[in-house]
Amino acid sequence: MQRDHFLSSWVHRLTRLGIFGILCLMQQPSAWMDALDGAVPNRLEVVSDEFDARGPVDAVFVEQVFQTICQSGIRHPRIVMRQAILETGWFRSPFLMSRNNLFAFRRGHYLRFDRFGHSILFYKAWQDKNMPTGVDDYYRFLDQIKYGTPDYTSHLKNITWNRDCLSIPVADRAVTWFSRA
Repeated sequence: MQRDHFLSSWVHRLTRLGIFGILCLMQQPSAWMDALDGAVPNRLEVVSDEFDARGPVDAVFVEQVFQTICQSGIRHPRIVMRQAILETGWFRSPFLMSRNNLFAFRRGHYLRFDRFGHSILFYKAWQDKNMPTGVDDYYRFLDQIKYGTPDYTSHLKNITWNRDCLSIPVADRAVTWFSRA
């Protein structure tokens, strides 16, 4: 009798954990899928348009985000840009973009910023607070602090974004940080 209760208790806990995991994966699957380069085989269509990240990529906005990341003084800007691309599905996720939240920051709920530049400044403040100076391998740092899912950095490495801040023309570096809501 006691053994049956013990097993039933564990089955109940595992079921709840499984449901929790599925709900977490459902939060933003299309943004993650669309951020990866190449086709994703057997992709499931998303029921809710709120998280759907389809449509054309706004190349001008992508450049503006990268310029803002470079101007902010964020360390490892190439990798941070890949994070923003992954989290927002190339800045096409209506859910995150309507909140100007390029990095899917949460505190119980998804944070909302007045402008996308504010989420970049928030990331910079997070990085300054949590990242020791002298970190050369940012991917390793993200793995060590368990930023994102266990395979988060491998997804980042699959995103093609190889530009450096120095490759931005000088005239374009003067773009105002917060010019787009």
